[in-house]
Amino acid sequence: MERIEAENANARAVGAQGDGHAARGHGGEGAATSLPPFASRTREGAGDADDGVNAALPRGVMFAAYTVPVREYALACEDGNPIHALRLGREPARAVVMCHGFGGNKNIRDFVALAQDLSLHYCVYTFDFRGHGLSPGRSTFGYRETQDLEAVLKLVREEGNRRVAVVGFSMGGVVAMRYAALRGGLDAVVAVSVPADIATARAPGARLIRALMGNPLGRMAASRRYGVKVSGEWKKQAPPADLVRLIAPQPLTIIQGEDDFIFEVEQARELARRAGDGCRLKTFPSFGHAEQGYGPRLVGYLLEVLAEDLG
Repeated sequence: MERIEAENANARAVGAQGDGHAARGHGGEGAATSLPPFASRTREGAGDADDGVNAALPRGVMFAAYTVPVREYALACEDGNPIHALRLGREPARAVVMCHGFGGNKNIRDFVALAQDLSLHYCVYTFDFRGHGLSPGRSTFGYRETQDLEAVLKLVREEGNRRVAVVGFSMGGVVAMRYAALRGGLDAVVAVSVPADIATARAPGARLIRALMGNPLGRMAASRRYGVKVSGEWKKQAPPADLVRLIAPQPLTIIQGEDDFIFEVEQARELARRAGDGCRLKTFPSFGHAEQGYGPRLVGYLLEVLAEDLG
């Protein structure tokens, strides 16, 4: 596993792709500003939870460089796919691994802000899933991405972290849940804006996902528009509703926006019902989808959950 350390790894990330696709952009000012494919444009009441650590982050952009020191890593998955990862925050002990959603990357502005907020308390790792950002390859919409997460978790454990939480958004939340159910070994799992079953979701965004991902022509259109190539392998995976019961005794927290136009709140409630009594379910009004729910409410709740689960 190759590791590249840098005082600030953003120099290579900012503007590295330059092809105009939101999914491949990384910069702050001057970077691609079109939204990832399933991002909400409405984010009421949001704002940096800690203006101190995030004071230098630009506002009103979709992508931004990290403004705190980071270490950069070049990792390899079980199948050989390269993964680009960063570490920030405290020295290894209690770690939080953050997983972005489809069409985004680790440089989504509010994803960066949340990572920097959490880095005040934890050793935080962020990375680009295959086919996104600086990680090459073809997305499988969560199916093979458990290998991406495994590569990062191997690093996390090798660096001496004793307690590990995974926080995933949308597709990243699906990956976190799949990993916990099929591989296990996590001390906390947080899934934000995750469907019980994309095939039964009724919200407009879910119907768009099915149209784009359900056939080769749709996947080709998504690739041209968003710069993310998708493999038809994603259809092989069981829906989260079928796996969620396997996550216990690992603590599971499900977070959902009541106004999410991708997955309706009933999808989260169904997941919680299937998970059983040990699962936390938290819904927020005026939250939107995935990273779009960033703000003091989300940061505060995550810190509360992580303090309880990681100690």
